[in-house]
Amino acid sequence: MNLKTTLGAAALVTVVAMGATTPASGAETTSTVSRLATTHSTGTGGSLSSGQALLGSGNSYFNGNPVTIQTTNSGGLYSLTDTTRPGLSCGRLNGPVFTKTTDTWGNGTGTNLETACVDVMFAAQKHWDMLRNWLGRNGVDGAGRSYPASVGLTDVNAYWDGTRVVFGHNSANTNQLTSLDLVGYHYGLAVYEKTGAYDGNGAEAQSLRLSAADIFGTLTEHYVNHPLALDEPDYLIGEEVNVVGAGPVMHMYDPSLTNHRSCYPLSMIPPADGGPQDHWFYLLAEGTNPPGKPASPVCAGPTSLTGIGIQKAARIFYLGLQRKSLGWSYGKARLATVQAAKNLYGCPEMNATKAAWAAIRVPVQAGEPTCSMPTPTPSATPSPPSPTSPSGTSPSPLEITVTPPSARVSPGGSTTVQINLSPGTAQQVTLSASGNPAGTTVNIISYGHSATATISVSASVPQGTYTIAFVATSDSSTKTTYFTLTVAGGDD
Repeated sequence: MNLKTTLGAAALVTVVAMGATTPASGAETTSTVSRLATTHSTGTGGSLSSGQALLGSGNSYFNGNPVTIQTTNSGGLYSLTDTTRPGLSCGRLNGPVFTKTTDTWGNGTGTNLETACVDVMFAAQKHWDMLRNWLGRNGVDGAGRSYPASVGLTDVNAYWDGTRVVFGHNSANTNQLTSLDLVGYHYGLAVYEKTGAYDGNGAEAQSLRLSAADIFGTLTEHYVNHPLALDEPDYLIGEEVNVVGAGPVMHMYDPSLTNHRSCYPLSMIPPADGGPQDHWFYLLAEGTNPPGKPASPVCAGPTSLTGIGIQKAARIFYLGLQRKSLGWSYGKARLATVQAAKNLYGCPEMNATKAAWAAIRVPVQAGEPTCSMPTPTPSATPSPPSPTSPSGTSPSPLEITVTPPSARVSPGGSTTVQINLSPGTAQQVTLSASGNPAGTTVNIISYGHSATATISVSASVPQGTYTIAFVATSDSSTKTTYFTLTVAGGDD
């Protein structure tokens, strides 16, 4: 299959330095975008204002019936346009966005294009929510926007062209290529393009691009967490649409099952598909023999790996992707994710990340962080016990650091930084950001003893250098660290 491939001036979040929980699969947290659900059956009750965001009802093919999708009423017509996720809409290829006089969409059949748009809107909205709630990203482009979709391509294909996502049909022409994972895949291509720096056109960069799309499609499935009767969470790509009549187009736990490479090649010939990084992601998230899931063979190193969970793996992958640069390669991706794992979580997750790369034969890179065990100091006399808190624990002093300490962002772009907190013992901490220029937003999401902050710069922000203060406040102290934001165009 050739799949052509906000908070304001101060962002506040309360975190617990240890033991903080993340949203359950599919769970919604408070959005930076206002969402309005209104009862709007025809002929009953009040009027609708033009451009009002609504929750419509859709009859889908892949996601059950009925499903709720964000729609809009404008000029008396309902539209498959989502103003709460600016830029997202769906219509016929080379035609207008679907509109009608009622807010019920599709008939649930695989060949109906309005139904295909129901599946696209549902999946694209969940993909956006996953980016926000699991990864702390503000929209598909990182700056609060998504992209339109078109259905009705008369070809066994789907693609992202840089401005929109286009969907065709399977080879049997029994359904459209609009399952959760394929919608997440193609919007994932947009996320990859809009994250980090330009990566060049090298073969390894293209392999990592395709794999990133597979990973974003898989994350969308896991976020929604459908039951087995629908597009359930797994590590298969395209199994529901049966693209060419041969089942999945990728088995992430063993890409060789679909004639893709499972290992980084020992030869000088780079991988032509996303198989190696897909395999790495599965090993990192699930391990070699996860209960109730497919076993995954290794190419080198230890024969048994234990996964760290898909959400941790996703955050490590995504923070590594922030470092994407010209000449992006498997070696650079390894170094970036190892650094991300240590910054986000610590030594166990960092070592698991290294082990997963070793398992697909990507070698150790220069500059990788390491973890050393502390050497005990011999003493003939036991040290006196430290004072303890009323709960019996002794909290360490509160500290806050930000990684990297500076970044350059073009107007209309974004960057994500890592906020690391000590102590290792639990205490209530509030994070805030201030000093960011008008026209920027800072969205902070916590992951226990660390957090990420996505800084989005609108096109109207004047070029220049700004200092953003990140402040951590606990009951006993307040600590501040500073981040330097340079807003400049690509030619400066």
